[in-house]
Amino acid sequence: MKKFLIGFAAFAALLFAATAGAFAEKVLKIGVGDVVLIKGSDVSCSVANPYKQMVCFKHDTVGHAVPGTYGATVSNKFAGLVRFDSKGQPKLISKKLNK
Repeated sequence: MKKFLIGFAAFAALLFAATAGAFAEKVLKIGVGDVVLIKGSDVSCSVANPYKQMVCFKHDTVGHAVPGTYGATVSNKFAGLVRFDSKGQPKLISKKLNK
């Protein structure tokens, strides 16, 4: 579980570094209902209930998840991988509880 979280954090850090130069230009505090679009990419992240989880995924031109793609979700209680169905709805395919 820790390896997954470390890997996800490294992925997110590299993604932000790639789009913002060598250093992050802004630090954002986001909460439930917020959406962050990663400049220069088709990746967005949002914070959702009920676990205050963040999910990052590839989005289309209007910001919806692209059907057939995968996303990652993390919270204080678990981390998981989702696959977006033909309607763009997330289906959990793997979940690891934090211990």
